[in-house]
Amino acid sequence: MNKWELARYLIDAKKCVDRVLFIAQNAENLPPIDLRFQVYEAKAIFYVNCGVILDKAFPKKKKEICVDPEVEAIYYERDKNSAHKDENYQPHDYSSLQAIADELKAQLEKVRHLCNKALPQELTLDFVPHDPVLFRLLHGITKEKENQILDRRFPNRNSMPVPDGGREYPLFTDTEDLRLIPEECMKDYAVLMSMGICMEEDIQKLQDACIRINALHNQNIWVELGSENLKKQKQLRAAGLYDCFDTPVEPKDEANMMRRLHLLLKINGERQNISDD
Repeated sequence: MNKWELARYLIDAKKCVDRVLFIAQNAENLPPIDLRFQVYEAKAIFYVNCGVILDKAFPKKKKEICVDPEVEAIYYERDKNSAHKDENYQPHDYSSLQAIADELKAQLEKVRHLCNKALPQELTLDFVPHDPVLFRLLHGITKEKENQILDRRFPNRNSMPVPDGGREYPLFTDTEDLRLIPEECMKDYAVLMSMGICMEEDIQKLQDACIRINALHNQNIWVELGSENLKKQKQLRAAGLYDCFDTPVEPKDEANMMRRLHLLLKINGERQNISDD
């Protein structure tokens, strides 16, 4: 398993934290679904993925690395609850969903630091409160509505010309399929890079695509989301200048347009002041 194949499990674990963050911020507005199961499932996947990384980075050294309390806690959750159901498992009592997310973030940062040599140096952990399924459920997004949103975000997305004599490539969609492809045939596969229906989903999808490209073609490309970029976009949403899908809200009249310009200057000015510090 190469470094980018292993990176896939780190980012999959990161997206589990993203899901818990999303639930923590939107629990009151989500439809009446079993949110406890959603959090339980996210945690289970998280600990299994962390176990994969630790096992691969430190083969047959579990006892040695478990001297670290955080690593021991990760293995405890995986071995006693996520991968097995031991009768002597003692669950932790959390004060809030945010407390769960904070613990998972700290544990994943520990795994990233401890397994640094086994993972790509380009890799970053960009936590965003987002889950593709729950986000669509929250906003009532059907396939038709999603296409409309994507058309607004990316007006030319279906107009890319196909060159004469263009070649078709089979898509590589999962790093776990790498073992099914002979090495001499890897160059015949392609990875589709696509965007989502909001900024948080963009970064998730682009990072997933980068991992597949790197694992398949032995590259080291990466995209990350700076905290200031996300902060600015949240400010634009809160000001009513962008909707929750990150498409601009058109001003209704001249007064509204002037208000929009003032808010844009203010937000950009605040961001510049932060950068100057």
